[in-house]
Amino acid sequence: MAAGAPAKGAISAAKTWMRKNETELLLADAAILGFLFLFHMLDPSVVPLPAEAVNIGAIVLVGFLFFTIAWKGLIPAAISILGVVLLHNAIILPYYPPGEGAFMHLLINQQSGSSDTERAAGVAFTMHFLLGIGMVALAIMVAYAPRLLFTRNRPEEKDSIWSKYPIWYDNVKLAGRYSEPLVPARSLMEPQDRYLLWRYEYVLASIYGTHHLVRPDGLVPSRSTEFVRDRASGLLMGKGRFNGYFV
Repeated sequence: MAAGAPAKGAISAAKTWMRKNETELLLADAAILGFLFLFHMLDPSVVPLPAEAVNIGAIVLVGFLFFTIAWKGLIPAAISILGVVLLHNAIILPYYPPGEGAFMHLLINQQSGSSDTERAAGVAFTMHFLLGIGMVALAIMVAYAPRLLFTRNRPEEKDSIWSKYPIWYDNVKLAGRYSEPLVPARSLMEPQDRYLLWRYEYVLASIYGTHHLVRPDGLVPSRSTEFVRDRASGLLMGKGRFNGYFV
């Protein structure tokens, strides 16, 4: 158990960093797709590059694409892995000439006597690349903008009530601008609030006049944080771990 704790902490920290930098990750993905397009457009006979270097470069680029999508869930990961494999094949196959296959005789032009292998391979490379781009784009859409795939009249999910609130990431820079120390959020709560924290994934709090979703074990400004409570029950409002809403 002790050995697994650091690993879980590292994974949680990595996911937190990715959530905070989703825009940068999307821009990086777009840049990588642009580089892959340039690689795809290069003609090995015109610009000869070492096949091993191209292979390693393609693996690094598509690997980064996969990891920026896979952390979002199993479905985006499954879609993206198909896309990155197709992209990788489309990039490296032109550097490995086709051999004599079992169906090579079917590619012989009966009129000219010349082989259509290169033409068929070129079409296959392009189809692989376009299909790979489509699969990666679909995976990015599922991971980062799933609402684009929903119908207009689809019922809103329970968690949609919290989507309008930004998540507070122990923002030391913001707190430093106000010259206010950070303290554990639970230290500002009442004893009965701390007893019920197991139910919350995030609690709603007003920080510097703006409502944020705060992790129960997060850090908040000591004097400018006020937790939002339900008027009827007086309990903390927040996003629940199980059904999406707790008061």
